[in-house]
Amino acid sequence: MAELTQELVLELLTKMHEHIDTLDASLEEIRSEMHCMSDTMTSMQQEIHSIYGVLGRHEGRLERIEKRLVLRELAEAQTRF
Repeated sequence: MAELTQELVLELLTKMHEHIDTLDASLEEIRSEMHCMSDTMTSMQQEIHSIYGVLGRHEGRLERIEKRLVLRELAEAQTRF
C-alpha cells in the first residue's frame, strides 16, 4: 500500500476542492436556469389568465348576439301570422 505522505494528502484535497468548485459552478448554473424557467412559467400563467378573460368576454358577447337572433326570429315568425 502506498504511503500517505503530506504531499499525497494535499494533492488529493486539492483535487477534491477543484471538483467541489466545479460542482458549485454547475449548481449555480442549474439554479439560474430554474429561475428563468420559473419566470417563464409565471409569464405563461399570466398569458393564459389573460386569454381566459378574453374568451369570457367573447362568450358573453356571443350569448347576447344569440339572444338577439332568437328574439328577431320570434318577431319575424309573429309577423308572418
